[in-house]
Order: sequence, then C-alpha cells, then structure tokens
Amino acid sequence: MRISPNDSNSYRYITLPNKMRLLLISDESAQKSAAALAVQVGHFDDPIERQGLAHFLEHMLFLGTQKYPKEGEFQNFINQHGGSHNAWTGTEHSAFFFDITPSIFEEALDRFSQFFTAPLFNESALDKERQAVESEYKLKVKDDTRRLYQVHKETINPEHPFAKFSVGNLDTLSDANGVSIRDEIVQFHTQHYSADLMTVAVMGPQSLDTLEQWATPRFAKIHNNNLAGKTINIPFVTADQTGTFNHVCPIKELRKLVFSFPMPGMDAHYRSKPLSYFAHLLGYEGKGSFMIALKDKGWIHSLSAGGGVHGSNYREFTIGMQLT
Repeated sequence: MRISPNDSNSYRYITLPNKMRLLLISDESAQKSAAALAVQVGHFDDPIERQGLAHFLEHMLFLGTQKYPKEGEFQNFINQHGGSHNAWTGTEHSAFFFDITPSIFEEALDRFSQFFTAPLFNESALDKERQAVESEYKLKVKDDTRRLYQVHKETINPEHPFAKFSVGNLDTLSDANGVSIRDEIVQFHTQHYSADLMTVAVMGPQSLDTLEQWATPRFAKIHNNNLAGKTINIPFVTADQTGTFNHVCPIKELRKLVFSFPMPGMDAHYRSKPLSYFAHLLGYEGKGSFMIALKDKGWIHSLSAGGGVHGSNYREFTIGMQLT
C-alpha cells in the first residue's frame, strides 16, 4: 500500500475468509467513527420486468434485521448518538454508510453489518418504502437534467443494461399475480449480495487492532456466492445509435448542445487518464481556445469538456455548450 508522506493515518487491508475486502483506517484525531460498504450490485442487475428493484432493496435494508427487528431502530440509534447515515444505488454499485460518536461505534457497526447478514425486509414497510421510491421518481420528472438522462437511456443500445429504468416507481414495483414483491426482494438479495462483491471501509480514532477485532467477525458472516469477476459484454452502442441527432424540448428555458462520443471502458487507463488530457485541451478557456473562438462568434456562453456516463465496459466523452 502506498501512503502519502503527509498522511498520518494508519491503514490495514484484509481479505476475509469469505473473500470480502476490508480496509481499516485509524485516525487518532478523528472526532467520529465511520463505516461504508460498497457492493458491485446496481440497477444493471434489475430483472427486466422489475426495473428499480435494486433501488427498492437499498431502501428495505434499513428497516429491521433479525437481531434488531424494530423498524427505524438503526436510524434512531445513529441520530441519538450524533451521527448520520445514507445510501445510494448506482448503475453497477450500491453503497451504504454512516458515522457516529466513537464511544458507541462497536454497537453501531454490529447493527450496520446485520443489513447484509440477516435483513428482515419487513412486510409492513413495503408500501411506505414503495411510496418513498415513487416520491423520488416524481421529484425528478420535471428536472431537465434527469429528463435528458432518461432520453440518453432511450437512445443507446436497448440491449445494454444502461437502457433500464433505474429509479423504479409504483408501476414497476407493485405486487404481481397475487405475489408480494417481498419474495422477489429476498431472492434478489440472496442471489446478488455476495461477500466477494463487497468492500467495506472502517475508520475511527481506535487502533487498527481494535477496528479489526470489531469488524472481522461481523462482516465475515456475509455469504459468498462466488460472483467475483462478473462482466458486461453487450456493446453500449451499435451503428444504429451513433451518428444521430436528438432534439429535446426542455421544461425550463435552456439552450444546450452536447456532443457525446462513445468509447470502450477506460478503467485500465486510470494511471495515465488520457481523457483528462483531452478534456484539458478542448475545455481550455484561454487565448486561442475553442471556447473563445465560439464566444467571439456570439454562439455560446460557456463550454465544458470531459465527463459523461461511464461503466465497466463503456465510457462517453462529452463536449457541452450553453448556447446564446
């Protein structure tokens, strides 16, 4: 492990017997202790007939476990001890995290680890959390950035998992054929939430030995389905989805032009970062730049280069302009 000479923290990296990766960080000056768990499961893993299921599962994991069955108990415990908590579901990963007063960290860690070893998926909470997902969906319906993102999903290769509807709503997450969606959530969690797809980071003012003693027995209980190495082989775009022009009518008064260039995944080039070099050249704002030339013509207000959606087998490079 390489550590900056300016970094006073202590680190220890462990692979548990169930193949889960554990990073321990001791910071003697830390005012809080914290933990975060990332799992290589996201909305790309949603069944096509249950789009938004991974997101719904994220919500349901917080609502009671076998050891701590009371709904909302984890949230109350964290709040009562000066902490915070949250989670998110992305395309290929989901993450869960919290921080808390160091003196109560071991108990919080015990409660947190139960999400991944013995969740209850309480039937009584299904409708409430389904409404919470619906609210997230409706909140974005009139958001132009989100609307453009959804158009993007409609205009790439429909066979690629990026094309799926990620958030979910009442339509995609309702009970079907007289069977509760809870059964599908339990099955999804059992099949996909595998220890060898997980990495957890644990940090606090405690020593590395103490953090290891607290974390190892709790996270080692997570089941390993031997799913490491999962890949996506479907192309992000085909010839049918390139060389196209898409016109989107926004809700707000916006004039924006975005060029998107699809490329293969770039993870293998993380050390050299070639797209960052291109972004610097094309996004330069000084004398003789692309942006100044277009501004002098009165065509644009601003220009940005780089970014774009990306994943394990695709990457887009974008040039965006705010038009006059």
